[in-house]
Order: sequence, then C-alpha cells, then structure tokens
Amino acid sequence: MNIKSYRCHAAVALVLLQLAGEPRAQPGTAAAAVVSPQVLAQKSAMVDKVLNESPVAARVLSSGNEQARWHFGHARELAAHAAALRTDGLLRAADGLLNEAIWEISRAQQLVPDPGTQQAGERSRYAQLEDSVAALKRTAQIALPPAAATQGESRDMMLARADLLADQAGQLARADRYIEANKQLDAALMLLLRDASARLAGHTIVYDVRFADRHEEFAFELERHRSFERLVPLALLEFRPAPEARALAERNVTQARELRERAEAQFARNPLAAIKDISDGTDALRRALQAAGLVVPQTMESR
Repeated sequence: MNIKSYRCHAAVALVLLQLAGEPRAQPGTAAAAVVSPQVLAQKSAMVDKVLNESPVAARVLSSGNEQARWHFGHARELAAHAAALRTDGLLRAADGLLNEAIWEISRAQQLVPDPGTQQAGERSRYAQLEDSVAALKRTAQIALPPAAATQGESRDMMLARADLLADQAGQLARADRYIEANKQLDAALMLLLRDASARLAGHTIVYDVRFADRHEEFAFELERHRSFERLVPLALLEFRPAPEARALAERNVTQARELRERAEAQFARNPLAAIKDISDGTDALRRALQAAGLVVPQTMESR
C-alpha cells in the first residue's frame, strides 16, 4: 500500500473513530436524532475522496471485476443521495447512507485488494497449504494397512505428480510468486485427497489382521483413529463445506476426541471396552469426513 492510499484510509478511519467516540443516546430520546454537522462533513469529504481521488477507486474501476465495480457504483449513488439529504438538513439519514456507502466501498476493496495485501494473504495461505500437503503425504503412508491400498503403479504415479507439484510450488514461492505457487499446491492437495478418497471409498474395507494381544490390537485401532483424525482438517480446507456441514464435522470430531480419551484412560482395566470406544471414535471421524465432503466407506469391520 503506498503513502497516498494509507493516508486516505487513515483519514476515513479517523472519522469513524471520532463518530464511535461520540456519546449515543437511548433510542426514543430527542438526542438520538442528533448527528454532528462537523463530523458528518468530515465523513462526507473522506467518502468523496475515496470514491473519486484514491488508489482504491482507480484499482476497482480499472479492474475487470464487475461485482466490485457494482459495489463501488452503488457507493457513489448512496453518497450522492446522502449529499442531497445533508443539503436538506436531514443529517441523521445522510449519516446512515454514508455508512452504507463505506460498507459498499469495503466490499469492493475486498474483491479487488491492493497487490501488497494480496501478496501477504497468498503468502499466509501458502504456509497453510504447505503444511496440509506435508501432513496428507504422511497420512498417505499410514491411513490404511498396506493390504487395503492396492492401487499399484497408478497410485504411485499420482503421488509422484503430487510431489512434483509441491516441488514446483516451492520454487515459485522462493521467487515470491505465491499466487502461482498456491495453484500448484492446490493441485497437489487435490491429488492427495483423491488418493485418500480412493483408498477409503468405493468398496467395503475389511481388516484381515491377527493380533498377538489386546495391546497390539488397541495400538492398531489407535493409529487408524489418528490417521482419520489427521484427514479431517485437510478435508475441511480443500472441500470448504457449508457452515452447517462444518459444524456437523466439528461436533463429530469433538465426540471422537472424547471417545479416544476415554479409551486411553480405561484400557488398563477394560481393554475390550477401550477398543470399542476407539473404534466408535473412528466411526465419528468417518462421519466428520463425510460432512466435510470426503467420500469414505459406509461399513468398516474387523475380523
């Protein structure tokens, strides 16, 4: 953000802070209708400056983002209407319209961020994606027993492509090309999630495993539980479910954590109950993954 843009935003922020600092009367009183003419004049001048003489205006109006331009145009209409109301002495109504205009400007600015802000956001997203890809690559090795993952060479090729994309992303990031780097990481993450989905979906997975004792069986079920647990935040990140679905996933994750903690606490005195709890917890994680959008098997059994 350059100095001119910073000063413009700072001035608008100052006006808003001044407004926020004014005492507010209770609704229904005569004082509730009072708006300071001086503060309103300052706000009007700042909004006019942002709409007509700022880097924000130049960036939005020269962009190809029609939605951002619509918000900006609506802000201009609101400001013009506010000016007319102010001329007629309707200060409170004018103030309300100016607040709406500021909100519309903010919406437009979010849709067309300045390069510095966008670069910072992309850099932060790169770090998150990099962690997610690394975690899912680890999960790819332990999410299911080797016998269940029979994709063969095609799966190896998919994982190799994900590695290549991640390497390319690293090279782009080192050149500060984070937007392009994130596209590569997005593609790598999708491949890894597709691999996880392919290994978890489309058939009933039967664990044909023999255990030497209950300790070995519990350790196996605990590792399986944790592998599903690691998948949930990655699935939420990639599939971006609706708020209701995200809430459902988070409730199932909470239930799974409670079951795992109970299982770990009671294993010494009741191994069979602990194994059932950890298995039920894994089923809760499976439901969380389904809510997030990752396809998982409908039935899972041990024999």
